[in-house]
Amino acid sequence: MSTLLSVQNAHVRYPRTGRLATQLTGGHQRWVNVVRGVSLEIGKGETLAIVGESGSGKTTLAMALMGLVPMYEGDVSFEEQALAQGPRGRLRPDRERVAMMFQDPVGSLSPRMTVRAALAEPFEIHGRDVATDDEVVRLLDLVGLPAEFADRYPHQLSGGQARRIGVARALALEPALLIADEPTAGLDVSIQGDVLNLLSGLQERLGLGILIITHNLNIVRHVADHMAIMYLGRFVEQGSSEDIFWHPRHPYTKALLSANPNPDPDAETERLDLVGEVPSLLQLPSGCEFHTRCAFAEAKCTEVVPPDGSAGPGHEFRCHFPLQDR
Repeated sequence: MSTLLSVQNAHVRYPRTGRLATQLTGGHQRWVNVVRGVSLEIGKGETLAIVGESGSGKTTLAMALMGLVPMYEGDVSFEEQALAQGPRGRLRPDRERVAMMFQDPVGSLSPRMTVRAALAEPFEIHGRDVATDDEVVRLLDLVGLPAEFADRYPHQLSGGQARRIGVARALALEPALLIADEPTAGLDVSIQGDVLNLLSGLQERLGLGILIITHNLNIVRHVADHMAIMYLGRFVEQGSSEDIFWHPRHPYTKALLSANPNPDPDAETERLDLVGEVPSLLQLPSGCEFHTRCAFAEAKCTEVVPPDGSAGPGHEFRCHFPLQDR
């Protein structure tokens, strides 16, 4: 399968501001490194899920790929063509080929615009012919909504309906890649299933590549071909979803999977609990940055950065003492 998106050694940093931050770092560090050396690939028609706690850098990476925040370092290619960087290091993706769904389904829609105007806007921005009523109706039908929704405003939509409008708007120009930031956040479980089924169906019909950013491991299990576990701006493990769910190698991955609710009350699971708080990006731990929360940390972990390891083709991790070796 041909590669749709390739990212190599991506770094994103923000300028440090504020007197307190300066004091915490001794006045030396001018930048906060939020994404650090991330590499990934997405094939056409594939889904990659990026999973991690809040503050791990997931959304920042997505924003950088969309050119909404600068990428300090790294090489990004889309459809085997390198993406150019504009002023201040912002990538310049083809917005007709790469689209993004933002986390807040209602907040991402203008309260002053009807659904009709919101769905027509991408055509106007990109110099296409103004979307006709038939085009708006087609997009609504694409996401399973009736034509009368065209005249509604965002406050007249439920969370699930607003999410569907967001999907329709993102797919208006028929992109090849969809970046979905927490596509099920704030939705009831039944509505989450509807949204995921919608995305899966559209992917099958349109051949979409999808990058999903989520906390919800249940949706990863059902919709993602591959997954990457992110901690403090780095991928600590990545591979096929099946391999990682059945054979996690990094303790952080195992802890996240352990915290995922199991609907079977009689299921026997070996839990691995996280301890402590996520360290500050202003004061990263030495050695393996997860050692302050790891139940298996040894002296080596506090001093030496773990090398890249492999558990087979496509399954990579960063840990001195991977779980299956114990």
